[in-house]
Amino acid sequence: MLQNDIVSYLLIFLGLMGVACFVPLRSLRAQEQSVTQGKNVVAKVNGKPIYEERLRPKVQKGLTKFRKYGMRNEAPDLVKRLQKRALDQVIGEELIFQASQRLTIEDVDEKVTQKLRALERRYATGERFKAYLKENNLTMEGVRSSLRARVYVDEYLMEKGISKPQISEERIREAYERNPDSYSGEESIKVSHILIEVDGGAGTEASEQARQEAEEIRKKVLEGKNFAEMARKHSDCNSASGGGSLGYIKRGYMPAEFDRVAFAVQRDAVSEVVKTRFGYHIIKVFDKKSAGVVPYEDVRDFIERYLQKEESKKKLAAHIAELRKKAKIEISE
Repeated sequence: MLQNDIVSYLLIFLGLMGVACFVPLRSLRAQEQSVTQGKNVVAKVNGKPIYEERLRPKVQKGLTKFRKYGMRNEAPDLVKRLQKRALDQVIGEELIFQASQRLTIEDVDEKVTQKLRALERRYATGERFKAYLKENNLTMEGVRSSLRARVYVDEYLMEKGISKPQISEERIREAYERNPDSYSGEESIKVSHILIEVDGGAGTEASEQARQEAEEIRKKVLEGKNFAEMARKHSDCNSASGGGSLGYIKRGYMPAEFDRVAFAVQRDAVSEVVKTRFGYHIIKVFDKKSAGVVPYEDVRDFIERYLQKEESKKKLAAHIAELRKKAKIEISE
């Protein structure tokens, strides 16, 4: 059983709860090697060995984080603390994995196939997926075995109410009302534009030709031509492929001359031709959001996901603590 991949999945579950996640497949190979080559055993959980190999990525991640903040030397006491923390994490993850194996899942093969297909889609074509497996010395049998174990972990977390716990509407609204400053936003507009570019060193004649071209395009838009199509056809901005869309922008994202006009234009209106250092712009505003507290309806789902994530962490920690009480855990000296 390729447990290392499942262990990593538990950590990803905490960070991206509710999202279908996949750990890089090279981790499967590392676990296969650690089991078959008899690496150093650092602990046993209900008789199942925990190999030092499983701790190393976690320790290295911790060291990388400390180096990011200026640490140059790997102090022995720091490494020991990171190793202990990593071992505690792996023991907890192993307990969850073992507990999940007691479930009976009648459609497990179907769910494994679904996960496998989702994984294959990430590689665009079946041939690319097979090439990746070959490159990393992975087998389809090994991948299916890992995904099968993952199905059990998913089902177990859901059964125990750890995955996607229910958060009451009252609690979500309370979190919103308790922290209004956290949901305040600046004024923003959803805008698209068509740019007729003018080089900074262009003379008066070239600049005038660009302005006239912009005026002609604007005239056609006002006569009924589709703005996005005109942007794709005529705009010199990188946004042209997306119909000229800049999405929602705040003041300062574009030059001041652009902002001055864009934020004054009414919703669904097209601006006059505007000159900036980039050239001549035709602007269309599709939506406006005023500065101030974001409405509850706009952030409700975000708050719910955040509360679910926090609740999941608490529930998982408490459940692991209960499993540890009943488990036989042997730590190697």
